[in-house]
Amino acid sequence: MPRSAISRSLVAIFALGVAGCGSPALLQVETTIRPDGSCDRSIWQPKEQLLPAEALTPAWDARWAVVADVPIPPAFAEQASASSDRAYFHAQGVFATPAAIPSHLRKSIEGHPEFGAGELVHKYDRTDYGLFVEHRWSESLTNGVTREGFVRARDAFAEAALPILADGFSRIYGRDFDVDAAVDELNRRGPALLRDLLDVWYDAAAVGDAAKSSQVFNAGFVAAIERAGVGLHDAGGAVVSVEEGTRRIREHLAGRIAATFRKDGRPPRAEEIETILSSTTDPAISEAWSKYAAERKADYESRLAPLLVQMTGFYAYPPLLQPPAPRFAFGVRLPGEFVRADTNGEVDATGRVSWRFDAGRLYPGGFTMTARSLDLDRDAQRRLLGRVAIPDAASALSVRDLLADDPDLIAVLCQACKTGDAQLLTPTPGMDDARKMRLARLRERLRIAP
Repeated sequence: MPRSAISRSLVAIFALGVAGCGSPALLQVETTIRPDGSCDRSIWQPKEQLLPAEALTPAWDARWAVVADVPIPPAFAEQASASSDRAYFHAQGVFATPAAIPSHLRKSIEGHPEFGAGELVHKYDRTDYGLFVEHRWSESLTNGVTREGFVRARDAFAEAALPILADGFSRIYGRDFDVDAAVDELNRRGPALLRDLLDVWYDAAAVGDAAKSSQVFNAGFVAAIERAGVGLHDAGGAVVSVEEGTRRIREHLAGRIAATFRKDGRPPRAEEIETILSSTTDPAISEAWSKYAAERKADYESRLAPLLVQMTGFYAYPPLLQPPAPRFAFGVRLPGEFVRADTNGEVDATGRVSWRFDAGRLYPGGFTMTARSLDLDRDAQRRLLGRVAIPDAASALSVRDLLADDPDLIAVLCQACKTGDAQLLTPTPGMDDARKMRLARLRERLRIAP
């Protein structure tokens, strides 16, 4: 589909809804896992948002070696001028295990603890195979939206929101016209259009790539408007210009006003229709809608807001009005050599994995960063075998895959490496056939003579 002025304008609206206005919050997290499983953790975060309730209290500060104010996270130093309106802090500590790291990131909806929150959750596993140690790291930013949950919330939102909108429409425009037919049409046709537009938002936001999101939003929005009865393609199949698209939409709306509004039993005159179409910029009408919204605030907070959170997640609520989405920089170092197939970040020459992204990456269900490494113990190999039989990650992976489902055999291998006694890897009379087979294959890979 050719991209025209109207499609570019629609993309700009979508981008505003995702990004908000102003400068984004910047967050950086660096983790180093030591060979024994202990870790160093450094964080740089805003002082006044995206924090759990216990953060920056004396008890929380005491769990870190350092807590100090900083101008900006170092990963975003080039954006210092753009983020000068925020206060940041840095915390650094050494922990016996990653599980001991204090909670330090939480995204909730202000004033609504009952909605829950997006969390930062990490998981670390260390498995000693004697010949090498496997380190597995994952860190997730949760968001809690699923397609199934979105659809349920979308339908419930349309069912709850349209009567509220129709009531406001009747009160505000019904002062001058009989709008019963218009309200009836809004109640009949409005839910399908609203569901279509919400689906467009979901589909575009869920892509996670800005360029592809724009394409999805373009196609979906135009299709939704056309299903509502407004053609936005020309005779050659291209999307029309923004001027032509605006003219067609106004023409369609004028036709519906003429068909459904009445004054003294007659349709509105052309100048009255134009006044109605222009009423969105009329201060008196805007004030009337503001007063109506204030009257229905309790309905919004109790009925609509929970459904919006279920649709948008925690980082895009409320649509079009939320602050700019935060940006994240994560890094982790693990002992040994990274397994690229199990690591979804960028590995640099220093042995660090990094991830850079904004909150758009978190829609719908969040984002999990993963890294896996294999740390070879050459001394243990020489002690057991008199040589290095597992020289690289590829050969270590073959052993790991062989033993992964047999923790007892892993324990035997660890003991053999510790003592240097290869006889421990000899089959015993009571050993089951499956273990004998795995042990035979292990001996073959390690080139242990029969």
